[in-house]
Amino acid sequence: MAKKSEIGEESINLELERSRIKREKAKIVLNMGLVLYFGFLIAGIVGFAFKHIDSFLLNVLVVCGIIILIVSTLPYLIIVHKEEKWISLKLYELGK
Repeated sequence: MAKKSEIGEESINLELERSRIKREKAKIVLNMGLVLYFGFLIAGIVGFAFKHIDSFLLNVLVVCGIIILIVSTLPYLIIVHKEEKWISLKLYELGK
């Protein structure tokens, strides 16, 4: 039969692994958001430079790119914040 400390250590390791998986998923979303953001900017600038789009459509592309960037950043920030709180709680519990 496993000791309590071994079970606790194993559960902490599993929680850390689950946290890493969530962080990796959020990184993928963030990377795709960055790709879309720069894609919108490049398409807008090139289209505007060669007179394929007008200034209104350029503004729309830039605003959409910024919105995509914000939306893709939020999951990563939320997950990292939760991880920081969890680690702080575990450090506090270990300090007792």
